[in-house]
Amino acid sequence: MKNIEKEDISNEEFDLICEYIKLRNESNISQSELARRVAIARSTIARMERNLHSVSLGTFVKLLEAMNYKLEIVKKKK
Repeated sequence: MKNIEKEDISNEEFDLICEYIKLRNESNISQSELARRVAIARSTIARMERNLHSVSLGTFVKLLEAMNYKLEIVKKKK
């Protein structure tokens, strides 16, 4: 994703942001609509998507839930 600032984040964080953006786009949910559903500012979502702002884990989970997704933890493959 070319619009994400990659500085100071791990590859895992970068991949997570990219996957979240892909899911939001595939769900046809605008930043504005998602912000309304979660009751946060659209600018917060925009800054998170560009890695200019970190949201809390709780907020990230709410964003996923508003798109009918959930966050799961899985063991890495060797």
